[in-house]
Amino acid sequence: MTSFGRGLLKRVRNTSHAFDLFGKDSSILVAISGGPDSTALLHLLVRLRAKLGLRLVVAHMNYRLRGKDSDGDEAFVRALCEHHDVPIFVSHPKNTAGRNEEALRDMRYRFFESVRKKLGFDLIATAHTEDDQAETVLMRLLRGSGMTGLGAIRPKNGLIIRPLIGISKDDILRFLHEEGIGFRIDKTNRDTGILRNRIRHELIPLLEKKYQPGVRGILARTALILAEESEGKGTLRSPLPATPIPGGVSFSRKRFLSLPERDRSRELRRLFRDVSGTGKNPSEAFVKELKKMLRSTKNKIQTIRTGQLKAEAKGDTVVMIKF
Repeated sequence: MTSFGRGLLKRVRNTSHAFDLFGKDSSILVAISGGPDSTALLHLLVRLRAKLGLRLVVAHMNYRLRGKDSDGDEAFVRALCEHHDVPIFVSHPKNTAGRNEEALRDMRYRFFESVRKKLGFDLIATAHTEDDQAETVLMRLLRGSGMTGLGAIRPKNGLIIRPLIGISKDDILRFLHEEGIGFRIDKTNRDTGILRNRIRHELIPLLEKKYQPGVRGILARTALILAEESEGKGTLRSPLPATPIPGGVSFSRKRFLSLPERDRSRELRRLFRDVSGTGKNPSEAFVKELKKMLRSTKNKIQTIRTGQLKAEAKGDTVVMIKF
């Protein structure tokens, strides 16, 4: 595997750890279409199979809506599974002509769940990427949605996991190219009569060129923040108690580290908003550095700053103050 591929594999491991996606001895049904994203997902999980003791099985849905191309996708996925010694289950549903995307999606997920239950597997992995996340945010924004809806695609939703949710399409394609891995192309993905495709091929490139470079990553990160905030909304009390001090708050490092990874960023953003008094969230770079500092075992005072706010840790005591 190339150095870029190893880096990508590490990012998948980090995403899994951050959102508690899978661990040692997990059994995972992998949804594979044969496109670049799902092909990359299977290759990456196969790389982790021996190290983590993963059990993998593939599920593929052939709607036969694109004639020979659909059958070509199935043949490709079957060959891929044979190459990696992964069992495969294929469905050929009837009466799919004229069904809309939502109906086909429901049909697909029912199939995945039926196979998962039959095998007694733990999880279903889909190949949603950072680009899919950005597109979904814009789709829901255009149609009208609240915080929960704009949270878009969760890294983990029940038994469904998305290990590639923090990885861009460009990085997926680079990985496949450098590793010499082939994949299938669905020509209907170029059909701009479909809203998602118009957003992908027209709106996002316009936003990147005229308004905000890197908008895909920004939208994807915003969706994760909104998802975290939405999940924490309505709880009776914060899972991270903080004590008011002059100019800020104090809390326990040990208590912070006892929180599930998914709660840590949300709690740090909440405290930042409270202390800063602006109601605005800190940058994700600051949150990342603060979490890194709080994981450190160095026996000395550690400090980071952003704007007029300082976070300082010594032993078990962490303070966040405005100066």
